[in-house]
Amino acid sequence: MTRRSTLTPARPLLVGAVVAEAVKLWTLLSHRVLAAGALLMIAGTGALLSISLRSRLADPRFAGQPVTAEPMQFMDSVLWAQIVVAVLAVLATTGEYTSGQARLSLLALPTRSPWLAAKALVLATLGFLIGAIGAACGLGLSVLILAGSDVVYAPRLGESVALALGSGAYLAAIAVLATGLAAALRHVAGALTAVLGLLVVAPPLVSSIPGIGEAADYTPTSAGRRLISDFHSVAQLDPWTGFGVLALWAVVALLVAGVLLHLRDA
Repeated sequence: MTRRSTLTPARPLLVGAVVAEAVKLWTLLSHRVLAAGALLMIAGTGALLSISLRSRLADPRFAGQPVTAEPMQFMDSVLWAQIVVAVLAVLATTGEYTSGQARLSLLALPTRSPWLAAKALVLATLGFLIGAIGAACGLGLSVLILAGSDVVYAPRLGESVALALGSGAYLAAIAVLATGLAAALRHVAGALTAVLGLLVVAPPLVSSIPGIGEAADYTPTSAGRRLISDFHSVAQLDPWTGFGVLALWAVVALLVAGVLLHLRDA
């Protein structure tokens, strides 16, 4: 007589790691506050900009001038929200090392790569949700607030959906980039300096240097934002090429972090 095993099949390694990282991320109140703040920043700016456009109709300085709006105008706040998302990713990653949680996380897995991959995946998913939901709410509020006014605003559904998904993709890539740099540096101050310097300081700094100004178009922010905004630049990358450049930055940062993770002690 054979005995039926009562053991349940083990979950795939990456699935278990993703679940653990999601729980750790959402457990801390500070992470939830930052995520909510980034989402409200995107949605709220859409509402405030819409109110500002309506107020122009009664402003004598704009008398006789048509007041117009385009959906891309309401996406500028995504560039501010990226700072919050990047800070969130850095804190979630470096916090593992400052608290010693990284050792426990790595001991729970037979190899180290799933831990980093799971953390990047969870933070990228959160970044995507913040960008997509925030942009959708901001665009929806703009339609509600500007409806019935004399502001010339006729957003197309397809364009609005593309902008919402593009905002999500942009913030997801920013989250992966910040995760990779933070995992490589392991120090919160150093990681924040590197990430914010790359995202905020590098584009204007590089563009101001004679002879290499075009290289600024290939920095993460300048390249990736082509997906959600239209602006003149030297390289004039198309939207998906620009996003590809940002994705390449994120992948390289994560690969470097993965190599260092295997070479160094936790």
